[in-house]
Amino acid sequence: MRLGVLIVAVLGLGVVPLVAGCGSSSSSSSSSSSGGGKKTIAGLQANDHGTKTASSSGKTEVELDDFYFEPTVLQGKPGEQVELELKNEGKAEHTFTIDSQGIDQDLQPGDETEVMVTIPKSGAISFYCKFHKSSGMAGALAVTGGTGGGGGGTTTSGGGKGY
Repeated sequence: MRLGVLIVAVLGLGVVPLVAGCGSSSSSSSSSSSGGGKKTIAGLQANDHGTKTASSSGKTEVELDDFYFEPTVLQGKPGEQVELELKNEGKAEHTFTIDSQGIDQDLQPGDETEVMVTIPKSGAISFYCKFHKSSGMAGALAVTGGTGGGGGGTTTSGGGKGY
């Protein structure tokens, strides 16, 4: 009888680390797939994969991958028009959507396209994938060096870096 209780207790203790391991593994995998963590950008929760200054004299590459944009924040001068080269490097179909600029580009895996966007006059405006927005696939066009503000800015959550 005692041997049976001992075996159950040992097996029970062996399962706890496995279950905890699964949870923490899933959590780390989520964290690594989101690069620098999550941040709130122009009112949307986003998987953070960096900030880049958009080039007005050429194309600026934006990678669409499974559940993130890289870079996540594109900065530029107020009102500046920039050409983005969008590349879907993920395994799923993604979109690059900016409601306020009437942009909604669908890209199948491996597809590339160009799109002209306008940096806002102040603060930040969001872009997102309409299929994966709830999974943190979002980003923003922002004024270089701006702090946003008025609810349209970029804030950080989870201890990551702000833009």
